[in-house]
Amino acid sequence: MKRPTAALWGLLLCWTAPVSPSASFALAQSRDERAVRAAYVYNLLQYIAWPDEKSELVIGFEGDPATGEILRNLLNGRSSNAHPIRVVLFPGSQDIQNCSILYLSDGSGPEVLQTLSHLQGRTVLTVGETDPFARAGGMVALVNTGDHIRIEVNLDATQRAGIRISSQVLSLATIVRTAQSGGR
Repeated sequence: MKRPTAALWGLLLCWTAPVSPSASFALAQSRDERAVRAAYVYNLLQYIAWPDEKSELVIGFEGDPATGEILRNLLNGRSSNAHPIRVVLFPGSQDIQNCSILYLSDGSGPEVLQTLSHLQGRTVLTVGETDPFARAGGMVALVNTGDHIRIEVNLDATQRAGIRISSQVLSLATIVRTAQSGGR
């Protein structure tokens, strides 16, 4: 696997969101945060090894439609490690099986838990945005901590699926465990 470029990870990890009461500024800020999350997903693709060779990297997306559109606009048609990327918004249950990544922007609630349970042990990397996502069985959480995005990785979940995440990414992440297996 490739090594992350220090400049790229530094840019992503040092991203800060200025605070302003202006509604238009808040809208621009949320778009920026969504674009930063899309950049994280793109970078993660380069440092993930699936047990089966992928000819195409399919990113399924469920959740906030505006976030999905930004993800699709920024990543669809690009490539990662010579693999074309295709973003599928709101894939059906059969299509989810063909995804390399399933991004769940609303990473909590019973339907998300049901999706995570359905995918358990399958070679689909699950990515979410909420603090409890990785502890609930998701694999990677991109959690907003106010001034930057923190990466949480549930190694138990990735190992069950046979998905390997580069040690360079893991060194930048907080490692968590599924809640029922003992917490952090």
